[in-house]
Amino acid sequence: MAFNFAKTAETVLEKVGGEKNVIGLTHCMTRLRFVLKDGNIPKDAEIEKIPGVIRVIRQGGQYQVVIGNEVSNVYNELLKLGKFEETTGSNGDGPKENLFSRLSGFIAGCMTPLLPAMLGCGMIKVVLTLLTTFNLVDSASSTYIALEAAGDAFFYFMPILLAMTTAKRLGSNIYLAMVMAAFLLHPKLGALLAEGSTTYFGLPVTSANYASSVLPVLLMVPLMGYIERFADKICPSLVKVFLKPLIVIFVTIPVALVVVGPLGSILGNYLASGISLLYSNVGWLAIMLLSAAMPFIVMTGMHYALLPIATIGIASLGFDAILIITMFCSNLAQGAASIAVAIKNKDKDVKSAASAAGISAIVAGVTEPAMYGVTLKYKTPMIASVIGAGVAGLYAGITHVVAYSMGGSPSSLSIIQMIGGDSFKNMTNGIITLFISLIVTFVMTMILYKPEVVEEDSPAVLEPVEEKKPLVETIELSSPLTGTIIPLSQVEDAVFSGGILGEGVALIPEEGKVFAPVDGTISAITDTKHAVGMTSDDGVEILIHVGLDTVQLGGEGFVLHCKTGDKVKRGALLLEFDMQKIKEAGFPLTTPVLVSNMNQFVSLKAIEKKQVKAGETLITIV
Repeated sequence: MAFNFAKTAETVLEKVGGEKNVIGLTHCMTRLRFVLKDGNIPKDAEIEKIPGVIRVIRQGGQYQVVIGNEVSNVYNELLKLGKFEETTGSNGDGPKENLFSRLSGFIAGCMTPLLPAMLGCGMIKVVLTLLTTFNLVDSASSTYIALEAAGDAFFYFMPILLAMTTAKRLGSNIYLAMVMAAFLLHPKLGALLAEGSTTYFGLPVTSANYASSVLPVLLMVPLMGYIERFADKICPSLVKVFLKPLIVIFVTIPVALVVVGPLGSILGNYLASGISLLYSNVGWLAIMLLSAAMPFIVMTGMHYALLPIATIGIASLGFDAILIITMFCSNLAQGAASIAVAIKNKDKDVKSAASAAGISAIVAGVTEPAMYGVTLKYKTPMIASVIGAGVAGLYAGITHVVAYSMGGSPSSLSIIQMIGGDSFKNMTNGIITLFISLIVTFVMTMILYKPEVVEEDSPAVLEPVEEKKPLVETIELSSPLTGTIIPLSQVEDAVFSGGILGEGVALIPEEGKVFAPVDGTISAITDTKHAVGMTSDDGVEILIHVGLDTVQLGGEGFVLHCKTGDKVKRGALLLEFDMQKIKEAGFPLTTPVLVSNMNQFVSLKAIEKKQVKAGETLITIV
């Protein structure tokens, strides 16, 4: 369902306490992830009522606002409203979380920013698998080697990228952290450790391979933070610029080689062995239970904390049998449940929302719209999806379905990731798993879900129909500017030209002054002073928006002569703006003049002249 990205961003920012309460902001595939100074300011119920917001989650020290597929558009609008650090840290104030929650939040916060690179390289590996499977590329050709290098690039150098995000989250020097991760990947060190255990100044160094590793960096970088703060404290200011990084690197080398690196590598190997053992013995049970529970894991955002399990499995075993497969079963089930709701429900709005959510889950693997907008909302579809995912997970576990590469969020297209091994048996079982998840969930939803029926002859449950206000006399709006009139359809901004914010016209001003078009009250003024809202004494809600994208000027070049709540007369000076400054900044001067509550009136007609002076009649409402 379409919504106004700019308005949603502005309202969300206001409700979380404004720019001054935001320490950092980033986003993943479906969520805005705020790090707030005071986590007690936002009221979850109020934010969940904002158009475009699906749900609010407090997890891992972050305030997460679930938007769905349009999250990047809302995020881009937020960036126009303030300067935000792209941090993945945790809220300064608010409820304290338990150790497990903080740990999972830390891992998820470090891994989430890497998703675009991880998924991009993973999909390159998927494409390479297809090319070789159908004999379109020879495995000995230069093309194959180049694509293989591109697909492996992220996973091989992942420790360096992970060091950057971890240091950024902890507020440490990201470049020193990246240098130490690069040190662990250096070919000469790799060759030395490949020969077996060795020593460093007499200290024992355990043989380990750090390519594609996760745990060594997650252990090393936090310790580097303590070393960095110690070095900062003891270094004289005169020589700190070179002595501090020297101390950090020199002290971290033995810590990394002798303690943290081997410990992380050993833990990673044990984790991989544990995964293999679990999968070999009771994999059917583990995958069935995880598939059924995955919606609730996704709700908490903890599925990102499980990413290291998938990356360690693929790096050590050559496949992932847990995370990708269980999310595959769960995501398809969410999509099937939503499609069933769309088919069974007669309400057009529900049909539209559920259909879009179902397709998003099945084709793209984005399940938040399905979960929060459909299955959780109606409850029985969630029960059906848990049953369907569990049955599919049981089959996948029994037949040992695995994924040989990373890709996008698991969806129907993830079948491609299951191509591998000695035959197409794994992919065939993956296809059967897909149909089990879809069919079982769809049938269970059709059985369990009962749409609410509105009795046509029961006036008590009918929504009141808002009637148009017939006017005895017309209402005239004076032009707030002197300039050229153009239709809204010609405004180079879809929000205005599409009539999302209301009906009206646009003006290209010849003078930098805005006057009140009616007698009324100032109902709203943006912080950046570029837009003024008025409510006339007759109840007409008017918006005057000076220029396009001028919010980015941050109020520079605008001078207000009114404030919210002021009673003003027609022709009163409301605002002055510097036309030259706006032009030099590269923004159009086009100024929409809108009536935002036309649903309460019959019709709106603008004058047919091309030019108008401030104070002349511009719009007539009847």
